[in-house]
Amino acid sequence: MAGRHKEFDEETALNAATEVFWSQGYESASMEDLLTAMDINKGSMYNTFGNKRELFVRVLDRFFKSAVTDMTRKFEAHDNPIDGIREIFRSVTRPADLKDHAKGCFLVNTLGEMCGLDEELATMARNHLLDIETIYLKYLRKGVKNGQVRKEVAPELMARFLTNMWNGMSISRRMYNRKALEDLVDMQLSLIAP
Repeated sequence: MAGRHKEFDEETALNAATEVFWSQGYESASMEDLLTAMDINKGSMYNTFGNKRELFVRVLDRFFKSAVTDMTRKFEAHDNPIDGIREIFRSVTRPADLKDHAKGCFLVNTLGEMCGLDEELATMARNHLLDIETIYLKYLRKGVKNGQVRKEVAPELMARFLTNMWNGMSISRRMYNRKALEDLVDMQLSLIAP
């Protein structure tokens, strides 16, 4: 006997779930909020995505993979990694969707919410952020080799600095306007550019 045909698009449902979790956080997002946003019933939810926690893990991993793809694309579009970094951080100051400006970074938000609450989810978010740091490191090493990035500071420390800067921008973008954020990005990048 063939399984029942899904009457919803999984990607659309996951996009909706991402918005709920990103805006409300894991704990505050109710199952009712998720089902309404995803426009599915409980049976479809459990059959396709499992429980709320399993859905959250899937959303978090999907968000991370999308972020890595976007970040890598931005680096690869430039010969100088400083320009790639600037473009990555400009996506914070000039979001395509203005609502994203106030939501902060989904990974940073998750790490902050889950520390002390759910260490497994906190570790997932932490590891994703450390993986992003590894991407920074790859391109910083290339920049040091090509004379585009300061060599006086270890690339590992610069990658950590950029991760810290990203984490801080997740909060700062809730405080400052675009011009102030862009000035902040330029000042911080001047510390690693020769």
